[in-house]
Amino acid sequence: MPSLQLEFTRDYDLPVEIVWDALIDPDLISGWLGDVEIDPRVGGIFDIEWMGPTYLAPTRGEITELEPLQRLTVATSNIGELDIELEILEGGTRGGATRLTVRIGAPVEPRFSANIVAHWRTNLDQLEDLLRGHPVDWANWERDRGATWNSYFDAASRSSRN
Repeated sequence: MPSLQLEFTRDYDLPVEIVWDALIDPDLISGWLGDVEIDPRVGGIFDIEWMGPTYLAPTRGEITELEPLQRLTVATSNIGELDIELEILEGGTRGGATRLTVRIGAPVEPRFSANIVAHWRTNLDQLEDLLRGHPVDWANWERDRGATWNSYFDAASRSSRN
């Protein structure tokens, strides 16, 4: 099966320590991504029960790389390799800013890319909201986030046809 390579980058106006915590703390992860069981060490588990627009099969993962405040890489059961890198940026209202880059090597047909793009763009919006003190209200996800997810999906569908 072909592998789909995707990359998403976001800048957050917060110090790297705050963004990092949202990647490794189960309570914080549940506020933007889904329910997770994590053992934050190389060889530790990173299992996600996805929440959001559509049912997604749970993802079972093993942390293959962990450099605190810099990188988290997970080999997963169904979305390939998930690599999250943090970079410290100058500025920021709290004494620092952070660039987050997500790279996904997903073992899926390219025709499914619009779905994956919509999910990850929405996930990163949700992370930004969490970092500002507003975790996802999963019971009202469709009402609160459905239109945004659909617009990301439509845009990604159009660009994949070009």
